[in-house]
Amino acid sequence: VQTPTLAMVCRRYIENRDFSSVPYWKLSVAAEKEGVSLKAVSSSAFDNEADAQSALAMLREQSRLTVTSVAKKVGHTSPPLLFDLTSLQKEANRKHGFSADKTLSIAQSLYEKKITTYPRTGSRYISEDVFEEVPTLLGKIGTALPTPLNRHSVDNGKVTDHHAIIPTGETTSGLSTDETTIYQMVVHRFIEAFSPNSEEERMQAELTDGTNTFIWKACRSISLGWKAVQHSTGTNDEKGKEEEEQTLSVLPNLIENEVLPLLSSEITEHKTKPKPLYTEATLLSAMENAGKEVADAESKRAMAECGIGTPATRANIIETLILRDYIRREKKTVVPTEKGLAVYEIVKDKRIANAEMTGSWELTLAAIEAGQMPPEKFAQGINSYVETICEELLALAPQVQKSYPTYRCPKCGNESVGIYAKIAKCRHEGCDFHIFREICGTFLSEDNIRDLITTGRTPILKGLTSKAGKKFNARLVLGEDHTTAFEFEGKKGKARGR
Repeated sequence: VQTPTLAMVCRRYIENRDFSSVPYWKLSVAAEKEGVSLKAVSSSAFDNEADAQSALAMLREQSRLTVTSVAKKVGHTSPPLLFDLTSLQKEANRKHGFSADKTLSIAQSLYEKKITTYPRTGSRYISEDVFEEVPTLLGKIGTALPTPLNRHSVDNGKVTDHHAIIPTGETTSGLSTDETTIYQMVVHRFIEAFSPNSEEERMQAELTDGTNTFIWKACRSISLGWKAVQHSTGTNDEKGKEEEEQTLSVLPNLIENEVLPLLSSEITEHKTKPKPLYTEATLLSAMENAGKEVADAESKRAMAECGIGTPATRANIIETLILRDYIRREKKTVVPTEKGLAVYEIVKDKRIANAEMTGSWELTLAAIEAGQMPPEKFAQGINSYVETICEELLALAPQVQKSYPTYRCPKCGNESVGIYAKIAKCRHEGCDFHIFREICGTFLSEDNIRDLITTGRTPILKGLTSKAGKKFNARLVLGEDHTTAFEFEGKKGKARGR
């Protein structure tokens, strides 16, 4: 399970690093109806700015927009499901920056104190008999909800060995700050899960200047329902969707074919973006879904049955890779080390790095446990796999001995500077040249180290943190005595000893 997880981290890191951003341009307009400003963006993009400028000139000549279509819809949004371990770890990472391992430790501590239920669960549902106790539990945590309670998280068929993580109603005195944080997350989710659905009215209109089409979206809240619990506007995914919408208290009465005056128009420049580096939250999702990009909820639930590891082991897989110096945390992201990238280059096309195959094993083991497959058949497949992978790895043995890139030492002149997880140093006997990779809270990339060794300076490093806790930007430069110093824009900083 470690190798396919490493492969996912490396693959995403390389895609992100090598991505070439391409600029494009869109038209942005504002019209007005019934005192409401309608802000819309062109549905198509322009590959060059000159074409966008020509389209903008024609748009301003028209000075009006025609409504070509209007759609209104009232919808209900169910509350999020109760937490299982993985979803709790993801949410704690997103909201509070907790590592998966830290969240598991805290959840285990709360369980041992009998404050929350068993944490190492893969189910986000409760059974009917537990649902009968929900009104009592709500009373114990001091919350009253309208009846009937929402049954979105109640399903006997989706409860595994243990149901979702919920509060027990026991007193919570003496909890640490971190324990209180996780406990409050569990309680808030518990209240949300049994609150009414939210209700919204959404509206979408298409407008045109005769050449370009513009899309306008807006939303009006009818009833907050579960979203009122934390005064939120939805989950992270919903917030992403709603960024394109205007939130209004009243929706205007738009009519097809009516003409609206153009209040303003402009060109907006955009750039294509790579897939973001993994955070622990998104890495846990990738492990849960065996590395597949899964959009719909049903597919996610199906893939969760054959993900990498289990809810109880995924945190340990990540921590083990960090401990063995294959991956590391860089601010909020998870990236490979040079050692991890070297291993990935060797195994990336091999079955040992195939996340979906590892996930299929989990599914097969579950089938054996349910009596749906003879264990002998799985054992035969594993034996065949072991033979194949051993042959592949033995064939790669000479490559494993390949050394990491080395650079000319600025102090002794030998090709003997190696870059490691926490330090770059000269391996030549008698030379003590070295550079620590973490400086003022910022981790120096291999490119930063290479620039410093070969040219004597790095590009501007952003987000450095002083001893007083203040953020600043500066270059790192190598002095004649081979120690590092900061160089600010327009002046040089003091040399810093290593």
